[in-house]
Amino acid sequence: MTEPTSPQPLEVEAIPLNKFDESVLDSFAKDIAAQATRMDDLAKQLITLNLAIPGLYASVLKLVNGDDAVLNNPWLLFITFGAWLLALGLAFVSLFPERYDIESDNLTQIQHYFYRSARRKFWLVGAASLFSFFGICFAVFSLFLG
Repeated sequence: MTEPTSPQPLEVEAIPLNKFDESVLDSFAKDIAAQATRMDDLAKQLITLNLAIPGLYASVLKLVNGDDAVLNNPWLLFITFGAWLLALGLAFVSLFPERYDIESDNLTQIQHYFYRSARRKFWLVGAASLFSFFGICFAVFSLFLG
């Protein structure tokens, strides 16, 4: 009976990266790390928008409808301001950090941290944008009905 032979290790020759490849890898890593920052900037813009538009809407509503501006259709007003309040809350939540337990020397966990953080912010900012849009749509709709 023949004895099994142990597999021979493969010899792989590593090709060193040139300056261009190093630059591309560095840019890629910086872009992944900056994704959450871009979502934070967008969330800050949404907060500004969702603080300014309701005041502007209330002023226009008062000018268009006079003293009974709030009494025309209160459900549209509740839906409109509720959508803006929800959008404002989601934008604020996206700015709050979430705790992740990662090992600082594990590159895979660090990469997953950046992806998870950016994905979480993406969904929260996306939902805030949709609620802000719906609030604007209901505001325009209520102006035409009022």
